[in-house]
Amino acid sequence: MSKKIALFGGSFDPIHTDHVNIIRTCYEKLNFDEVWLIPTYLNPFKTKQNSSIKDRLNMLDIIKNKFDYVKIYNYEIKNQKSTPTYQTVKHILKTNKNDSFSFIMGSDQLDRFEEWNNFNELIQIIDFKIFKRNENYNKTILNKYHLELFEFENNHLSSTDIRNLKHLDKQIKDINDYVNYNLMYLYERMETKMDFERYNHCLNVGKMAYELAIKWNVDPKKALIAGTLHDITKRWSKEKALSYLKTYLPQLINEPYPVWHSYTAYLHLLYDWLIDDQEILSAVFNHTVGSEKMTKLDIIVFCADKISIERNYENVEQLRELCFTDLMTGFKVLLKNQYDLAIKKHGKENIGSMLIKTVEHFLKYKK
Repeated sequence: MSKKIALFGGSFDPIHTDHVNIIRTCYEKLNFDEVWLIPTYLNPFKTKQNSSIKDRLNMLDIIKNKFDYVKIYNYEIKNQKSTPTYQTVKHILKTNKNDSFSFIMGSDQLDRFEEWNNFNELIQIIDFKIFKRNENYNKTILNKYHLELFEFENNHLSSTDIRNLKHLDKQIKDINDYVNYNLMYLYERMETKMDFERYNHCLNVGKMAYELAIKWNVDPKKALIAGTLHDITKRWSKEKALSYLKTYLPQLINEPYPVWHSYTAYLHLLYDWLIDDQEILSAVFNHTVGSEKMTKLDIIVFCADKISIERNYENVEQLRELCFTDLMTGFKVLLKNQYDLAIKKHGKENIGSMLIKTVEHFLKYKK
């Protein structure tokens, strides 16, 4: 039996809600039997992909598993090179002669439509369905080739915006969780927001936390995530940090400014990244001065921050060995060192209540 199939190509880096709304419109309104997603190996108009093929395919699998009419067609991925749409369409038509096909395209691509490889031949061999991404689109091209324009439930999302933490409240939660828990798009979200030394430190803390977690039977992936993201707001301006604390945690404004970043990192990950894993969030919150209630994951990230591989202060190698031999003893030594140094530098009256409470709870003494 012949099927009516919509071909939807793209980088899908990441796939987002508007992609899915187009897919649903194809099935529910345009009466396609199936929608084939065709991830590019490399978009002909791009010089690089932002994420791995594996991650992009895994995200597409999440969507495929939600809709039984969605298929993933990996022809361009298997080619392992940038493949013109014309070549892909010719291959599909040759190998699926009993079915009818249309190609799905966003109106934002109309400006460069005539630049597509073998455009004149392509426009003759397959029908194009255009979905209106915004009000400003190339009507000249649309009319010149008698293309059909369709509306869909449009959130005006773009993969670029999603990679840059914009409009995540409108993104598919399962996809956002996958991105966060696989530490995708760190270039856009972290590396460009800090200097190299800080970025390198974050990566090193993630690795150290991962190794400690394996040693002490704690979820290593959560340790990697919390460790990598622990200093995500370290290079924020004081004004921006203060704004977040005023809005969400005003009771912590009186803590010393150098420890604010642990609290703003917690807030940034919770409200901007939309990370809702409380264990990860707690480990980030507690990584600087701790608190009276710390999980083993909290303690691991706290220690990893102080003994990451680029640290070269006196006795750091012995402290690393101690943390891998006896985690709690290592934690207490690091906590005491931090407390003593803070008092020496600033005086007890200026070190904040959070550090004092942590010390009183875990070290069982007041200084």
